[in-house]
Amino acid sequence: MKATDFDLSKDLKFDPEIGITRFGSSRLLIFSADAIGLLRQKLRDELGVTRTREFFLAFGYQNGYADFLQMKINYQFDTEMDLVSSGPVIHTWEGIVKAAMREIRFDRTTNEYYAAGGWSNSYEAEQHLCFNQPDAEPVCWSLMGYATGWSTAFWRSPLIAIEQACVGMGDAQCEWLIQPPAAWGEKARPYLAAYQPFFDRLS
Repeated sequence: MKATDFDLSKDLKFDPEIGITRFGSSRLLIFSADAIGLLRQKLRDELGVTRTREFFLAFGYQNGYADFLQMKINYQFDTEMDLVSSGPVIHTWEGIVKAAMREIRFDRTTNEYYAAGGWSNSYEAEQHLCFNQPDAEPVCWSLMGYATGWSTAFWRSPLIAIEQACVGMGDAQCEWLIQPPAAWGEKARPYLAAYQPFFDRLS
């Protein structure tokens, strides 16, 4: 199948008799974005930006990694490109953000991976601005974590997604870039603190 053939509405399994909703073997929980936004802000107030960012990066990573495994196990994609490109599609279907891949190139023999795109209507940028002024750093932590987890699961080697522009910083749209940690240099340092436990399990 092509990445654009994916339709989450056909593959959600609702079972009100036992109170469980599933996508493949993963249990899904449906929460209000406002509730997640309030949780995020409470953590930020209590723990500070650095620790809260680490929590939400890790939360997003696990979500993206798990979604990738469900897609790989339950669907037969025509090519590797279709498989990896289904990440923004499912991210969009889940109501988290409108994700668009604009460029991707990869070569497993040289460990080259580069993907770039944009996010519109990020729930996380919206929630950030409900409580805070525009920040000096990207604020879509769970979205970056999701893209990192998804692409790392596909690549089977560490990759990191970092926003290059963010509505939560006052930009018109969120823009993201994914590449290996070494390509990011020092810019990867605050993200590695959240991801290192996951990356260590890959080896």
